[in-house]
Amino acid sequence: MRRHPSVPQPAATRARGWTRLAFALAVLPARPAPALDLSELLAGVATNERFEAPARADVLLTCEPGCDTGGRRAIFLGKGDILYVEVEGGLRALVRPAEILTLEGGKAVPAKVGTAIGDTDVLLEDLAPFTADSLKLPQISDEGTTEVVVTAAPSHPSSYVLIVHTIDPAQRLIVKTQYYRDWVGNLVKMRRATDMVEVGGHRRPGTITLENFRRGTTTRLALTWRAAPDAPAALFEPGGLSRPSGLDWPDAK
Repeated sequence: MRRHPSVPQPAATRARGWTRLAFALAVLPARPAPALDLSELLAGVATNERFEAPARADVLLTCEPGCDTGGRRAIFLGKGDILYVEVEGGLRALVRPAEILTLEGGKAVPAKVGTAIGDTDVLLEDLAPFTADSLKLPQISDEGTTEVVVTAAPSHPSSYVLIVHTIDPAQRLIVKTQYYRDWVGNLVKMRRATDMVEVGGHRRPGTITLENFRRGTTTRLALTWRAAPDAPAALFEPGGLSRPSGLDWPDAK
């Protein structure tokens, strides 16, 4: 049999072939980005909030307008998942994720749900270090490149029926929290954490702002953080509330 020599394709034919191939590749479905692991995200937030080494914040609270305080000083002392809170001339509390203790009748007793720091918008439960089990059945309600919104009911006794955290996934930080009371559509308060500083390898807010929509007030906490390796161990035990803390107050400016 006589064989015919192969005839090269014209340039126009080859170009059409490449065009069809490029079009086919363009319409192929893009591979979806890996789904965010919620458990891993919340564990990262909890790790950052935990006090691996004791740390202290000297705090100035202001509330306006019309609050019954012009300025109030406090000390926050953190160790592990516990925050010791002392308000100058007043409240002392041991804030733990599942239980908050205050001093009553010379003894440490469970705090009433909704206990606040004076006439401010800060509830003691607002200060509890975040842990992986702080939320009941958390779900991602919105997800972007710089923020992830996680919605859930609190898993421990609380003044709130729903909590919505906005998390910076890169830094594993809660930057905003919305609080709902009585029913899930009743937004009563919003918290923002800003001016982050690093203390012992953990990121802490230098400023916390709480807006109370019911009262029309805003409470601001200015926090000056430092390592506190000499923090008395007794302050993180219930019995420590019944004795003077021995903490020194910074000179008022």
